[in-house]
Amino acid sequence: MNMKTVLLSCFFCFSSAFSQSYEVLIRDASTNLEAKEYCVALSNFKKAFTLQTEIGVYDYVSAASAAASCNDTKTAMEWLKAGHKLGLGKSRGEITFLQTNERFKNLSQNIEFKELLEAMENKVIKLEEFKKKETEQWNHEIVNNQIAESTPFNQVPPGFALYFTETEEQKVPYIVFVPKGYKSSRQTKAIFYLHGGVNSVNDFYYKNADVKKEPIFSVGNSFNSIIIYPFAKKDFGWMNQIKAFENIFTILQEVEKRYNVDKNKIYLGGMSNGGTATFWFASQKETPFKAFYAFAPNPVLNIGAISFENITKDHPLYTISAKDDYVFKYDDVLKIYNENKSKAKGWNFKTIEIGSHEFIYKPEISKELLINFFSEILR
Repeated sequence: MNMKTVLLSCFFCFSSAFSQSYEVLIRDASTNLEAKEYCVALSNFKKAFTLQTEIGVYDYVSAASAAASCNDTKTAMEWLKAGHKLGLGKSRGEITFLQTNERFKNLSQNIEFKELLEAMENKVIKLEEFKKKETEQWNHEIVNNQIAESTPFNQVPPGFALYFTETEEQKVPYIVFVPKGYKSSRQTKAIFYLHGGVNSVNDFYYKNADVKKEPIFSVGNSFNSIIIYPFAKKDFGWMNQIKAFENIFTILQEVEKRYNVDKNKIYLGGMSNGGTATFWFASQKETPFKAFYAFAPNPVLNIGAISFENITKDHPLYTISAKDDYVFKYDDVLKIYNENKSKAKGWNFKTIEIGSHEFIYKPEISKELLINFFSEILR
């Protein structure tokens, strides 16, 4: 993943997984950098690196900036090369930072530094070419795989198809993923997935090929299920817009016209904001969904109170929260569950010890978790 913009401007974020003595030295070095005490910062970085075998990219860059400003060119280049091996220089923003930041001005004429920047530039060019080709292939696939409503239940190749609904005077996109085992002659389970990050998304991002990397699509192949992926954004999403919630039912009607969906086996859930929105669907008295699920949700809706008594065993809701979730605090979510579990008899509250807010995006966690989780939900 590319460095966050905020990290480009400061490079003072460091992993909380390090030992306390390491943290203290890194914190001191950060303070030294801010005070322009570069040689003192360099000394602290050197001491810290003797205590930790695995150094993060950001730590190496910050340390290299101290070394460069203290005229220790050799050490600065050693640390920049180490950072490069860990992925530094995968974006133009990172390269620009190294080229323009005041702390690296002493390296501007250094041959090794110039060669390193050139290597980063070449890598970025190749990555941009790859991304362009990937995007072109993605946008061809999602259009080529579309089924017209006038020709329903056609056998289609596995993969992704793009559709739009029209509401609120705008075209709202959604993706349908067809698993490898789909047969148009047989009824097939369908799973809605409401993505997170809605309050930070200004536009529907359906043209981005990274969508296909969403972990939920692996569930489609594992359980031979159609996956329906509606897109949301800040002004039309799972936060305050009831029309976005209601649009899900329109999407369902459209999908049922094109694909052979088992109407008794339709599920809905999501992650983060999407998981929160799931509580609205799960608490409706009448529902087309057999069961619900939510990853890292906050059980508090901005569009009104949740009718917890409508979350029943007939249409159960399964949620998973990590104890180290930094977005929706575990204790806050657990408190809401404990206060309402007597009413919400269908709410199955599950916990994982570690994984943070985005645990489903961590391969070492998500693969087994998703298999076990959906084995229970889809039974």
